[in-house]
Formats: sequence, C-alpha cells, structure tokens
Amino acid sequence: MRIEFGAFLAGTFLATPVFAADQVLYSDIPAWVDQADLAAVDASGGPPERLVDWQYRIEDSVVYAYVDRAVRIDNPQALMAENQLSLVWSPDKGDLTINRLEIRRGSQVIDLLAQGVAFEVIRREQGLEQRLIDGELTATLSVPGLREGDVLRTAFTISTDDQALGDEVQVVQFLPSAPWQVARSRAIVTWPEGEEMFWRAEDVARVPAPQVVDGFNRIEVSLPLRATPPLPEDAPLRYQRPSVLRVGSFADWPELSRAMAPHFESAAQLSATSPIRQQARTIMASSRDPLTRAALATQLVQDEVSYLLNGLDGGNYLPQPADETWENRYGDCKAKSVLLMALLREMGITAEVVLVSSQGGDMVPELLPLPASFDHMIVHATIDGTDYWLDGTSSATRLSTIGLVPAFYNALPVRSEGADLMPMVQRDPAQPNLRITSQVDHSAGIDFPSITRMEIIVSGAGGAAFRSVADNSTPDVLRELATNLLSGVAEGMQISDLTVDYDTTNAVATLRLEGVRASDFEFTDGRVRMNVNDLSSYGQFNPDRARLAWRNIPVVMGGPSRSMQTAVVTLPDGGVGYTLDGDPQVSGGFGGMSVNAYARLAGQRLEINSEVINRLGEIAPSDLAEAKLAARRLANYKLSLLPLANVQWRWDLTPEQRTRRAAPIRAAYQQAMEFVAIDDTGPLQALALFNASIFDFPAAIASFDELIEREPSAWAYQQRANVHQVVGNELEAIADLNAAYDLEPHNVLAMDLARLMAYEGDVAGAEELLAVLPVGEGDAVGYADVMATVAGLGGDTKAGLDIIAERLAAAPQNADVLNSDCWFRGLFNVALEDALERCTQAVERAQFAASALDSRALVHYRLGDMAAAVRDLDGALALAPGQAESLFLRGTIRLSGGDRAGQRDIDTALRIEPNVPEFYAKHGIAVPS
Repeated sequence: MRIEFGAFLAGTFLATPVFAADQVLYSDIPAWVDQADLAAVDASGGPPERLVDWQYRIEDSVVYAYVDRAVRIDNPQALMAENQLSLVWSPDKGDLTINRLEIRRGSQVIDLLAQGVAFEVIRREQGLEQRLIDGELTATLSVPGLREGDVLRTAFTISTDDQALGDEVQVVQFLPSAPWQVARSRAIVTWPEGEEMFWRAEDVARVPAPQVVDGFNRIEVSLPLRATPPLPEDAPLRYQRPSVLRVGSFADWPELSRAMAPHFESAAQLSATSPIRQQARTIMASSRDPLTRAALATQLVQDEVSYLLNGLDGGNYLPQPADETWENRYGDCKAKSVLLMALLREMGITAEVVLVSSQGGDMVPELLPLPASFDHMIVHATIDGTDYWLDGTSSATRLSTIGLVPAFYNALPVRSEGADLMPMVQRDPAQPNLRITSQVDHSAGIDFPSITRMEIIVSGAGGAAFRSVADNSTPDVLRELATNLLSGVAEGMQISDLTVDYDTTNAVATLRLEGVRASDFEFTDGRVRMNVNDLSSYGQFNPDRARLAWRNIPVVMGGPSRSMQTAVVTLPDGGVGYTLDGDPQVSGGFGGMSVNAYARLAGQRLEINSEVINRLGEIAPSDLAEAKLAARRLANYKLSLLPLANVQWRWDLTPEQRTRRAAPIRAAYQQAMEFVAIDDTGPLQALALFNASIFDFPAAIASFDELIEREPSAWAYQQRANVHQVVGNELEAIADLNAAYDLEPHNVLAMDLARLMAYEGDVAGAEELLAVLPVGEGDAVGYADVMATVAGLGGDTKAGLDIIAERLAAAPQNADVLNSDCWFRGLFNVALEDALERCTQAVERAQFAASALDSRALVHYRLGDMAAAVRDLDGALALAPGQAESLFLRGTIRLSGGDRAGQRDIDTALRIEPNVPEFYAKHGIAVPS
C-alpha cells in the first residue's frame, strides 16, 4: 500500500486534509472566512446539496481549511446517510474546530451547538488491514432531532502545520465537475499579499488570476466545473487527470527536493553500533560484485522488514530512522527506502531516496511542485554508470530482476543541493517474467482431445504472489488457483493435477498442471488444420482518434513485461504427411511491443516458440497509422499445420482402436473429476460428451445418468435425450426432453420434443404442445419447420407445404427456410416438380451448405437422378465428413447401383448414428437387401 505522499488531497464533498490537538474545539466562524449567504438554503426545489463551500487561508506557514456544507434531507435514505457525522484529523498537525452545527426547518433555525451538542472523539485505525497506523482521530456525532425535510448545515475548520514542511505549505483541492449537482459551491484560497505563492489548475477549470482583497491574494473558483469532455480510455493518464487546484510555496522541484532532504539524510545516519553495519558487512563478504550486493540488500529490506505505515509523531512526510526501522522490523515506503539507502551507502554504493507517483507518474512534470504530487518513495542507485530503481516495499527482487525499471515514469531525487525531476528511462527486462512450456499429446487423433501438461514459471514480484500458495497447497487452495488459471492460460482445460513450488533463492514460482482439453485441430473449408502462433488478437488494436479533439492524444502502451511460450505437440500417426502452411517465422510489433515467433516440424513433434516484449511508453499521434498497419500485419499472419487430405477420423477407426486411444483421455477426465470440488461437475460433463463423441453410447448414457443424479439440469437431460435418440431409445429420449422442458421451458426444447413425439405417432400431442408456444421472430423458421414436419407425419403434407410457403413468403431469400422447403419435399416425396429450384437456392444462399446439399441430394434421389444425388452427397461430406444422414443415403445409392463400397458408408453411418436406418425407413428409404 503506497499512501505516504499526497494525503492532503481533499475529498469530493468534504475537504478533510489532516489535522492536531486531541480534543475537538468549538468557536465562531473565523473572521477571514467569506461566509456564504444561504437565504434560500431551505428552498424545496433544486438539488439536495444546497451548499458546499471550501475555503483555505495560508498564513504564518499554517494552512487553515474551512468547510461549510448544507444538505437537504429528502428521503429516509438521505436521513440515514447524513445523520451520522464523522470528521477525521491528525492530532499532531493541527486542530479541528467546529464552527457551525444547525438544522433549518422551514423558517426555524435550530442551533445544536448552543444546545450543548458535542462530538465524541475516538481513535479508529481504519487502515490496519492495509498495514496503516495513521494516528488520526475521528470526531463522530449522531445528529439529534434530524428529520426528513430538514436542511443540515455543518461548518468546521482544520489547521495544518506540517512538521516536515517547516515554513513551506501546500493546498490541494479537487474541483468537481458536472454532472455533480449543487445549488452553490466554490473553492477559495487566500494568502498574504506580500508572500510568494504558486498555483496551478487544469485548463478546464479556467481559474482566474488572484485578486487582492483586504491585503490577501484570493483565488476563487465557482463549482461545479463544466462537464469534462470524454477522452479515449487508452489516453495517457496526464490527459485523464481530474481538475485540481494546487497552491504551494515551492518555486520549483529543486526547492521541494532541498526541503525534504534534511529529514531523510538525518534518518539515514547510522549509530556507531548499528546492526545495519553488520548486515552490510555480511552482504559484502558474500559477494564482491556491487550489483549482487545491491540485490541482496534490496532482498533483505523486502523480506526482513514488513510494511507498516506509522503516521504517529510527524506523519506522512517524516521518515522513521533507519536504526529504528531495523529494530522494529516494520516501516512504510519512506522508512524502507531510508534503510535501504543507508545499507547501500554502507557498502560504498551511490544511493539516494527519490519521490515517485505510483499512479500517473507521467503527469508529474505538468503538476505544481508539491509533496502531494507523489505517493511513494524508492531508492535510486548508480552502479557502474547504470541507474537502478530499488523498491523496498516490493518483493522478490533478485540479481536477475534488479534491472527492471518500475512504471513510475519520473522520480524526484531528494538531495541537499536540490534536484529536478529525473526521467526513469525504460530498458527491456533482462529475462522473461513469465515462461509457459506446454507438452500437448495429440497422438490419439486429430479429433480426439489432447492430454496437456503445462509448466508456468513466474519470476519477480508476480512469482512472489504464489509463495503463500506454495506454503499452503491444500486441495481447496489449489482448486481456487485452478479456477483462476482456467480463465487465462489453461482456458478450456479440465485440470487433473496442479502443484505449486516457490524457489526463495531465485524468487521464482513454478506451477505445473496437467489436464485434458479439446482438440486444437479444426475442420474448416473442407480441410483439417491447426492454427500455429495465432496472432489474430492483435487485430483488436484500433485506437479511436476519429474525433477532432482526440487527434493529438497519444496512445498509452502497457509494460514493462516480457513473456515466452514454448509448446511441443505430439502429432497423430507419427507425424507422417504433416506440413506447415505459411511462413514458420514471424517478427513484428508496434509502439513499444515486439513479437517474435517461429515453429518447426521434427518427426512426430511440432515445436512452437514465441516471445512478446511490452515496453512502457506511448505511440505518438503521427505514428498511430503505421502502428495500426503493423498490428494488422501481425493479425493477418497465418501459419497452419496441415495433415494429409485423407485424414483418419475417429469414425474410421475400429471400436478396439477407439477404445485404446480413448483410454488415457478417459483416465485424465477421471483424475480431473477427483481433483475438482465435489460440487463441480465440469469434468463429468466433459467425459459424458467425450464418450458420446467416440460413439460409446452406453458409457455416455451412464455418464449422463451420474450427472443428472448429482446435478439435474435441462442441459443434461437434453444431452442424454440426444444419445437415447441416436441409439433408438425414442421413449427414453421423449422422457428426457419432457424433464428438460419442465426445468427450462424453452421453445427449442419444445420443438425437439414435438418432432420426436410425432415420429413416435403422437401427432396430436405434438400439435397441442406447439400450439401454446410463444414464438418470436428468432424461432419462426425452426417453428415452421417442425410444424410442417408434424403435419407431414400426420398425413397432411399439403398443410406442411403451406406452412413453409407462408414462412417463405415472409423471408423469400432466407437460406434456412429454403432448405426447410427442399428437405420437406424430399423427405415426404411431394411437390418434386419445382423442388430443385428451391434446393439450389438454398445451396447458393447458405453460409455452410452441407445441410442444403444433403437436402438437394434427397430430392435428386426421389427424382431418380442417382448420379446427381451422389455428387451432392460428396459435396456435403466434403464439408461435414461426419454427417451420418449423408453417409447413409450415399451408401444406399451405391449399394443400389451395385457398388459394394457403399457398405462402408452404411457401416460408418451406423457407428455415428445407429438409429439412422430407422429414421429413413419411416420415409420409405431402406438399404437394398
């Protein structure tokens, strides 16, 4: 947690810079305050926020912050929210004085302070979970007698005399913008006419120059500001920073550096007997290399001193002495940085503490020189002429990672002679912070899942996050980690084993996981292929700079990071006949990102390697067009692994071959079922689907039986119904579809159920079910198709044709409706005279024509044109090799013509869908005897 600097930032509604004395004071409104006139504060109209008035007076090196707020209580929720007042201050820096506490009820003003109402003071360390002891006190009050319709007005003053700043001062006030609604709001800062102050605000605030009023310079801003124009999300943070009024006495960054230096130099002084000196001697004895020594010193501070912000006795800007930090073994970023600086200096290494902004460091050069411009402190060391940026509050710094430059952009060295801002120049990480190595076993076949083993090595601070997991590798912890991995590097995997180790010497975490995942091969455009080094995601890089106001805004790039991935794929069939299609090597990038990848075939192995480096930085508007082109070039890179054209599918295997190849995959699914929590049915679902995919239908039904017993769902019932229907268990399929529809009454389930009921002779029941469905446009085509089929099965094919014709009239170019028309005519052997015209339209308009070609083949078959039917079936199977209906019909036609090769088609169709002959027999089509 980095919170030391910038704690003076005021809130949106109540500016509460830190405060002193441990008792609340009560006094009249200070004479210097320009009191707001609230004659209309109790008006019923307008926003509930009637007044928010921020006023600051700088005088004699003290900042007085006055806040006056009036809010109307419009409803019970507002009453609950506003009834409890809480004001927070730091008692070592100033006073909290209550100036006004009153309720306005119509024309009546109830002065609660005059009635003796007082705040209660409590110490409440709200940041303990974030390792914060801020020393703040809280004044609390439940407002007595507050009612709905009242206006509550509260005014208080906080004085701040910061020990660390001496005579220097700072004011930081957030300037809210529309759509925040308030009847009246303003921010005012005043200081003596003869004192030099510097001020700055964002251009959108349009803050006028100071005016002299009664001997004081005065800045006044009316609020809210106009709405902030929208900005692209990928704009640098300096473009997105909120509007803030900053006022301070620092003329420049060197003056701020000089003002802070004495505190840190003093805190770094070690006593003659300091144990830190002995720590330095121990490190020096272990290595003669200054860089190794610096890494060991940083590791010592990170590991041996816990983080704790102690804001007592001086607070945010005063560092804890190095000797005290070591003795206590805790400290905040200032304390840790001072300790590390002292340790490095003791070893003769040039080192200094520097102020940084951990969030939005790119905006610091545009800000007013103030301590509040920073929120963190680290150490800058120079070794052999190279700058190193060492963060004692980080973790896992080692020699291999010490050169990493944090993403803070700029640093302010704290020096007695003063210093200007120093850019933190980036350099490529010396080693990958992430390495992923995968072993993918695809030897079972291109359409079988792969058994995958992954090793993920994470170094540096990212790896340190896994140390607690390695120390506490309980099943529940590992399962939670596995869940997180499934949304990233292990997406789509059923994890069967996971181990985590952490090497403290090298600060490296190693995650090893095993599991099973879907095939990486795809069947597209009639060809099996595996995408290798898929870079298509870079096509998403398309920063929007179309708006005129955005034309000159750079695009921010992430980083720094470096990752490497290696995958070794064991190919089916010994790798015989596999080739790479495309350039096996690619190199490119845009902005600060670079990609290098290559692949090669070696026997049965495909080796894939890639490295990505992301550098912190920006893309200038003038370079954006070329960056987009470079991104598209990467996205368009294609490298595919191609097997032989006559690839062996799982349905081409004998049952014994499929069983043998499936055995290790089934075992992996079983291990995954044992790995996951008892209520996680994901691996069981995957196993059930896998069993169905390899045509082991009894095993699939058994898996779905177990799944439904453990976790009944419409999906599980529907999937089991599909398997039952494939093997000819129609009654069981109907029962399962009924159960699914009872759980989730979706139209698709009802239509599947109605179709199956009609095929089993219950046409009336099917029509009754379909009649009550709430059919929308999205279901209209499917609904017409099933309605027509039910009518046809009931013997009224004319009604079926009319139903489809009506839908076709509404969508005459819809490929699905055209295909439905073609299929119905062929299936029921009706209206064939002009069927081919419709069928051809369906083929021509279909995005994926396998189904339409199969339908047209059936019409050709009915018309007796067997050669045309086979041509269409060949075309359909070229697009969908496992389409059982097409295989069966082609086999039937071949056998009818005396071609005994047709039996192979029939046998394959029966492996895929044993019930397909029964389906065609109901329409008068049978295998010739």
